[in-house]
Amino acid sequence: MKREDFLERVRAAIEVSELPPIPEEPPGGLVPDLPGAGVTQRFMDQVEAVDGHAHLVGSDDEAVDLIGALLRRYEATGCLAWAPEHLPIAGLVEGLPTTPLDAVVPGDAEGRLVHQTGYMDLVVGITGASAGLAESGSIVLEAGPGRPRMASLIPLVHIALLRERDITQSLSYWIADHPRAAVDTSNLFIITGPSRTADIEQTLNLGVHGPKHLHVVVIAA
Repeated sequence: MKREDFLERVRAAIEVSELPPIPEEPPGGLVPDLPGAGVTQRFMDQVEAVDGHAHLVGSDDEAVDLIGALLRRYEATGCLAWAPEHLPIAGLVEGLPTTPLDAVVPGDAEGRLVHQTGYMDLVVGITGASAGLAESGSIVLEAGPGRPRMASLIPLVHIALLRERDITQSLSYWIADHPRAAVDTSNLFIITGPSRTADIEQTLNLGVHGPKHLHVVVIAA
């Protein structure tokens, strides 16, 4: 099959596909009876348990200082960050000791190739996070304009910024409070620790298909 014929079939399938309707009734018993107290500490413990790094800071300024220290630790000369309006700290990207790489990819094939070649040397990606899940230590990200998936998938180090008030018990609780999340974003994905894979002998390796280091910065303010 020719490439254009294949792509045309994909486009046609996308145009007619529909997501199932959102249930009108609340989830009720589908939400487990998990305690709401102590979710921050449990979340941070679970992040560490899945080989991530959790940092609790008391203010935006402390978060900026920490991110700067992480950039220096990994000797990052550039980073791929979400647009400033999608990060929980105003003016963060402009104040970092590194140069943010433009996440807007040119439309022509040659321009895309040249632009994306720059990702090969990318060390750090900086994103926000919609939620932290205390049950598993996972973070929820919603991709869209100004919030590229690449920032959390390509770099060696992923730094995710999360407000403490956005930590909840589990994915079920978050979905119950945000029933349209899967509809109103281009991609909704859950990240649990750094990228990991195992070969046929079950030898675990980190960072083979994504970030090797995940730092979740929890901002208490």
